[in-house]
Amino acid sequence: MSGTSMNDTKPGDVLDALEEIHLPVEPGRVFQTLTRIGGRTGWYAFDWLWRLRGAVDRMLGGPGMRRGRRHPEALALGDAIDFWRVVALEPERRLVLEADTKLPGRATLEWTVAREPGGTRLRQLSRFEPDGLLGRAYWYGVLPLHKVVFGGMLRGIAQTATDDGAPSRDARNPSP
Repeated sequence: MSGTSMNDTKPGDVLDALEEIHLPVEPGRVFQTLTRIGGRTGWYAFDWLWRLRGAVDRMLGGPGMRRGRRHPEALALGDAIDFWRVVALEPERRLVLEADTKLPGRATLEWTVAREPGGTRLRQLSRFEPDGLLGRAYWYGVLPLHKVVFGGMLRGIAQTATDDGAPSRDARNPSP
């Protein structure tokens, strides 16, 4: 992984965290792994935390994890994936999910897949558009946890894409 960057310049700006990794496989294989995310496949790391987040969301009146997926591998614009919704989809290039959870702002997860010498560059961007001070407090409050969870998710996606099969138990559910 080449690291994380955060953008935090002015109130109301978009806050983001970027991670990327090189994988020694074809872009199509990486994208196929991405299109299986959520539902029965899980989130490639810390599934128990994703379920906990879903339970909290459901208690707050959101959809929680009850929606699952329409199909275990195929995605289309507008599809629900647990408590996310597909808002952008460019086959073998880009996938963007927007959170349908109760949040003090708007959250998205974006993956871009690009061919590069020796394989594929996978970029994972978590982005948050806070609603006021509460939104900013939320972002900075959960940022340390997001770094762990989203970093584990990126590693789990990478392992699954390069291993030719289902994620290993260790990659999908590492210890906190």
